[in-house]
Amino acid sequence: MSLRFRAMLVLAALCALLLAVAVWLGGAAVDTIRRNDAAALAREHALFQRQKLLTLIERELALAQRFAQLQTTRAWLAAEADPVARTRFAAEAEGFRRAFADRAYFVAVDASGHYYFADDRTSAAQPRYTLSRGKRDDGWYYATLATVRDAALNVNRDATLGQTKVWFNVVVRDDAGRPLGLVGSGLDLTRFLNEFVAAGRVGVGNLIVDGRRAIQAHPDPKQIEYASFAKARSDKTLDRLLAEPAERAALAAAMARLKAGAPVATLPLTLSGAPREVGVAYLPSLDWYVLSAVDPVAARVLDEAFFGRLAMVGLAVLALFALAASFGLDRLVLRPLGRLSRSVEKMAAGDYQIELASARRDELGALTRAFAAMAAEVRRHTGALETRVAERTRELAETNARLAGAQRSIEESLRYAAMIQSAMLPTAPLAEAFGDAHYLMWLPRDTVGGDACLYRADETGRLIGLIDCAGHGVPGAFMTLVARAAFDLAVAELGLADPAALLARIDAILRAEFARAPSRLATSVDAAFCYLPADGSPMLFAGAHLSLFVAAGGRCVEYPGSPHGLAERRTDAHRNLAVELAPDAVCTLATDGFFDQAGGDKGFGFGRQRFIALLAELAPRPLAEQRAALLAALDAHRGDAPLRDDITVLGFRHALPPTH
Repeated sequence: MSLRFRAMLVLAALCALLLAVAVWLGGAAVDTIRRNDAAALAREHALFQRQKLLTLIERELALAQRFAQLQTTRAWLAAEADPVARTRFAAEAEGFRRAFADRAYFVAVDASGHYYFADDRTSAAQPRYTLSRGKRDDGWYYATLATVRDAALNVNRDATLGQTKVWFNVVVRDDAGRPLGLVGSGLDLTRFLNEFVAAGRVGVGNLIVDGRRAIQAHPDPKQIEYASFAKARSDKTLDRLLAEPAERAALAAAMARLKAGAPVATLPLTLSGAPREVGVAYLPSLDWYVLSAVDPVAARVLDEAFFGRLAMVGLAVLALFALAASFGLDRLVLRPLGRLSRSVEKMAAGDYQIELASARRDELGALTRAFAAMAAEVRRHTGALETRVAERTRELAETNARLAGAQRSIEESLRYAAMIQSAMLPTAPLAEAFGDAHYLMWLPRDTVGGDACLYRADETGRLIGLIDCAGHGVPGAFMTLVARAAFDLAVAELGLADPAALLARIDAILRAEFARAPSRLATSVDAAFCYLPADGSPMLFAGAHLSLFVAAGGRCVEYPGSPHGLAERRTDAHRNLAVELAPDAVCTLATDGFFDQAGGDKGFGFGRQRFIALLAELAPRPLAEQRAALLAALDAHRGDAPLRDDITVLGFRHALPPTH
């Protein structure tokens, strides 16, 4: 990814971040302005609706109060059965009926409980029904007399008349203050809601509550608490529309301020789950509160087209800024850096003939001049270095040639030594003495090794054995020469018939030879000898840290030698073991390199017990097949792992030799 692309990407990300911040801030600002404008609209609308309601109600209430103060009204209520009083009342009441907004009036006589109602279709000649304290629907009448001194408004449905109205109830009293009944009029609730509650503007709604916050008017008539003052407890209250206790407390505090004389209050409320800015105004004469709820979004209190144009202008300014910043960044930074980058690539490719110049007085100019000076210095050092490298190359070539000659000499010497060591193995004598009844596996870890096979025979019998000297490679090979010389000397002195005595004599010779050797050098020798008497008596075995394995009849028995090797710090008393051999028995001598060879999934050694089990399994087979099977098992176990130690395995079946 180029620097120009990354710079443009960073610039684009910065512009996107600025745009996101601007959108967030703009959104927050627009939301704040919208809420403030909605609150102002709610405040003005609440005052307007309050005044509109006062104008509408005060006229009707004033007419109802004048209607109640008529002498004819009081006289008839006091003497309902007097026909003259009835006639005089009816004449004057008709004029008031036509003056009321709904062209209707009602009269409730306290003495008889008769309820009269007159409108354009019916007269008040006869009572429409009789009020009773036991009827729930008539509770409004008795509650009004009990709680109202002069007049009150009540939103109620008269089931008998089949009309739901905002009733203006005025108490008529005699000169002594005793109630004679109620008179008044009413406004059809549908008309009232259409004229007052319907705001006439999208996103604005009105409602009225009383001092207990019981709903008196609502766009949805189902939310109205009818005859609320006749009920000890109202269910349809404004509190039910508010979900949060904090909002209820805020509304109660606002209503208290209004009752104390504040003209209007505004506050945010969540009505029926919808956020609204609410203006509240108070009507002291009725103890009613007018609420105007404004939806800030639906009411369109902002000129959204203006803000849209403002946003487009902001985007255009941001785009121009991005273009200008991109052009300036490319001209002032990216192009000079591009020239420096191409120069660096040329130097990386080996072209140091670079000429750079800059008249700029800023950091990039200083960087360009410093790079040009560095390129010149690199050219000078490169020339000197190439000269020195050529000289060192010639010297290294000469040294390598000498080392290669020495390596060839060493390899030729090792191959010659390996040929000599291999020739020293008693291959021919073993073949002559045992024929197909033996095998020898000799696997040095390096070109030469520290293992050797020994064989001697005379008229009394045959001696066969293995030695495993400390060390590998050339040191191990030299150790075998020393051990072989000690073996020859011991045989010359003691003969073949006592393997244990031979081990003791070889141990003494080696200790004498290595008495002056540094203690840190390993000079131990593991050895094992088997003496096969010519007269057919049992085979004698003696070993120093090496064992004899005899396999026959599906079993393999290990005859261990003494625990320590020859020429070690501790000296063992070696002894001969007489071993009776079955006719089909296979005797095996092996150095510990076979057991210790690492391999398998976990890198463990081949193992002595596994070796013994394999010998028992292979015992019936011909000796050549046994050698091949052992070698295959070893290769399968070690896989690609190198040999850890020299490996020598000697196997044979004992048979009496021909008479010499």
